Amino acid sequence: MRWTRVLTVGVVALLALVAACGAPSPSEPTDPIPGDRGRVESAGSGMLPDAKGPAPAVPGAKRGGVLSVPSSSTPGNFDPSDQYSTDTITILGLTHRSLTAYSHRDGRSVLVPDLATDLGKVSEDGLTWTFRLKDGITYEDGSPVTAQDVVFALKRSFDPDLAGNAPTYQRDFFTGGAQYQGPYRGDPDWKGVEAPDDRTVVIHLEKRFESMPYFATYPQFSPIPEAKDTKQDYTSHPLATGPYKFKSYTPGSELILERNEHWDAVTDPARNDYLDGYHFTFGVEDVEAQTAILASEGAGATSLNWGPIDSSLVEQVEDEKRDQFVEGPSACVYVVNLDTRKIPLEIRRAIAVAYPFDSIRAAGGESTHTYTPGTTFIPPQVPGWLDYQGVEGFDGTGDGDAEMARRMLAEQGYGPGKPFELSYFYDNDSAAAQRVNVVRKQKLEDAGFKVLDKGVPAAERRRLAGTLDAPINMLQSPAGWCLDWPAADSIFPAMVSSFAVSQGSTSWGNLSEAKVDAEIKRIQALPIADQGTEWATFDKWLFENYLPAIPYQYDKGNAVFGTKVRNVINDPNHGKPVMTQIWIAQ
Repeated sequence: MRWTRVLTVGVVALLALVAACGAPSPSEPTDPIPGDRGRVESAGSGMLPDAKGPAPAVPGAKRGGVLSVPSSSTPGNFDPSDQYSTDTITILGLTHRSLTAYSHRDGRSVLVPDLATDLGKVSEDGLTWTFRLKDGITYEDGSPVTAQDVVFALKRSFDPDLAGNAPTYQRDFFTGGAQYQGPYRGDPDWKGVEAPDDRTVVIHLEKRFESMPYFATYPQFSPIPEAKDTKQDYTSHPLATGPYKFKSYTPGSELILERNEHWDAVTDPARNDYLDGYHFTFGVEDVEAQTAILASEGAGATSLNWGPIDSSLVEQVEDEKRDQFVEGPSACVYVVNLDTRKIPLEIRRAIAVAYPFDSIRAAGGESTHTYTPGTTFIPPQVPGWLDYQGVEGFDGTGDGDAEMARRMLAEQGYGPGKPFELSYFYDNDSAAAQRVNVVRKQKLEDAGFKVLDKGVPAAERRRLAGTLDAPINMLQSPAGWCLDWPAADSIFPAMVSSFAVSQGSTSWGNLSEAKVDAEIKRIQALPIADQGTEWATFDKWLFENYLPAIPYQYDKGNAVFGTKVRNVINDPNHGKPVMTQIWIAQ
């Protein structure tokens, strides 16, 4: 499976494995002005292949201080090979460099070379990518970074024991990747990645991968020297190449970072190092952290929390505490997933008309600071995005039209004596999820459906909702998707191609359609500059002809920070702050 956890989002409710480069948990869910989908930051809207270090200075920034970051999420580990969630990727962005990186410049996020001298060179047939490493880059212990280290790290990302949670683009695209099992269990003669010398990384592909420069931002491209790999124990202190390094790490509880004296700013066009360090604490209730930070007494004044703003604190951040709160788009889209194998298209359209989106949001305790209503599978910050209306003019808001839905059902031969049955799992151990379910069930029944709601514990529901042959026909996972990079080729191949179903995994609609597969393949083969508008057209075509799910809102990134914390900027690629540009007033 290629999907990750969607990072924070709202309060509850759907909690159904929203997937992609994301994180811990969702609800049913994003832009600062509710409903204004035109005013959205651009995610990775360009490339700067010639960018050089050091990174641009932040005007007025001062050096010094330690930023405390209490968070409700608890990373499973910090092994670079195993990361696919936005919280751990954000943290490792402080300590680990990859071949490429995002840099926030002039109000937008752009792709720049990091360890590499450029964004890679591709062969004429598109099947070989070559990256040349910069000179003079070292680890925290002063030893040099080599191309062999990058190659070993990439090989390691295939190991099912060390990288079970990693993205799988390398398996999909690298030559022989589907069979390779990594450096300890795999074929020692595997040639999917090679290092012909100490400064050159060569990647061989089975098919074109136009988004390789974006994929190269992932921690899986961070070098690991083979001689210093401690396998499962590597998570306790992965060797740093970025401006910070691990000082101490207590799994499940705390991570403290300090300066890496061997990092050279001249080689790094993406990162600043204003802070002396970072203090991350895990498993902290967001509302408690946010309350203390807004009060800004003691440590709260130099703290930041990136969880969704608690509804009890909204009034404060809309009034006297507005200068301590930032929101902006993240990478995630939320949907109502509908099993196309079990629900005919016209019935799926009737569900879209009947669905009580606003009542569900209210029952789940969401505020417009954590989402923006929407109707597209592609979020609006992605280049080429095309806006369109949903079924019968749906715009991501409203409470459903029961009368119209009943008429639509009647046209398909369903009515009071012969209702169409909808079935799904919901969390029966969450008060918010139960409130949401009461609203959902009532509204769908009012629209003429028979509803079989199956309450199970949250942990069990997550497993069942991700089971392809579960005895339900809607609300299977994933309940959404977070972009892996700002292009739609990180959405549709994973979400609607036949691959997921063929592997026994759930997807949007559990689609297995030859026409959909063929169109995905056609667009993927185009130059990256030509794909944006093609994916946007595909988005609308997929919605109108297949409706595998009902997209209804875009996630927002939130950050609450103390009165001494400066320059907190939302990163639209991850929905997290740009951590390396933050500074603290002394």
